[in-house]
Amino acid sequence: MEKGLNWRSLLLLLSLSALFAFLSPDHEIMLHVFLSNQEEAEEPFTAKHKLDIYVDGKLLSSPGLGAEGGTKHYAVAAEFLDALDKDFWAGETLRCETIPYAGRDYLCIEDFCTAQGISLYREADDSKLWCTSAAGDWEVPQGYRVPVLMYHGVGENLRPGAELVVTTESLDAQLNLLRERGYTPIWFEDLKHVDQIEKPILLTFDDGYLDNYTELFPLLQKYRIKATLFIVSGYLDSPHNVNREQILEMQASGLVSIQCHTQYHLDLDTLSAEQQEEELCWSKVELLKLTNKEPYVIAYPRGRQNEETLTICRKDYRFGVKMGGPAYVTGDDPLLIHRIGIYRSTTPEEFAARFP
Repeated sequence: MEKGLNWRSLLLLLSLSALFAFLSPDHEIMLHVFLSNQEEAEEPFTAKHKLDIYVDGKLLSSPGLGAEGGTKHYAVAAEFLDALDKDFWAGETLRCETIPYAGRDYLCIEDFCTAQGISLYREADDSKLWCTSAAGDWEVPQGYRVPVLMYHGVGENLRPGAELVVTTESLDAQLNLLRERGYTPIWFEDLKHVDQIEKPILLTFDDGYLDNYTELFPLLQKYRIKATLFIVSGYLDSPHNVNREQILEMQASGLVSIQCHTQYHLDLDTLSAEQQEEELCWSKVELLKLTNKEPYVIAYPRGRQNEETLTICRKDYRFGVKMGGPAYVTGDDPLLIHRIGIYRSTTPEEFAARFP
């Protein structure tokens, strides 16, 4: 902490301490708050330019303020820091320089997010700004085995093809076995702390079928475990797929991570670079605007991709998953992660043998 803090600096520090007092020691965000010593400026922002700020899916109650030129945006520091994902930032030290204005302390969003590796996405008309920690730049501890399971449908609607739809009873038994054997279902962002997780495993479900809400979601609630749904954005609200309200309900439960499966489930390796860009990027933007969290994982339709696919994805995604292959080991290419397919024909004995 810099020396010579004035009363406003002390007040902010006390308020930030109160914000995080409810967190357990294992989930505490360590904050070093560096406040500017400058006097309060009369008009450091363009007060007429206000925008909605979303931080890890939460809309800040106070609007963000724009600065001259439109390249910088400011948010109330205490609100911004309180909205950060506490599990993602567990044990971290964050540094925040603030600017006093109109009786409140503001941080520069671009400067803070760049320093912390938080991803930013701004609406073209500058009316909204999304800040997503998991989609940013962070390290994954290397050398840890993390099986990634691939499912599709659940239940008795065999429309996707019988082999791709596991029965509800089978999935229930599989989830129960994983729990009994000490596995910890996680999201991709939890890989940041994979070295602290006992027997991590990723459960993924492709295509966003309606039964992911009617059959899968109740089982996730029953066992209180996490899963990742890969959504084809162009199929949202269709009769056999989940709708927007269901996605938001599942996300709000804290059990479901919503990620991308392209716009229309086309084979990417058959498309031009321009067509691939559209498939990969429009779906990401549509899901971002729906969930207010930036997707950062892509599931390649039918596992198919080429070098152009990977070039695009290295700019827009942190992880990419395929079909088939061995268990993922952190440190492998994060855009070429193999998954273990679980099918209707997978017997209890086979499943139990794979996950001792």
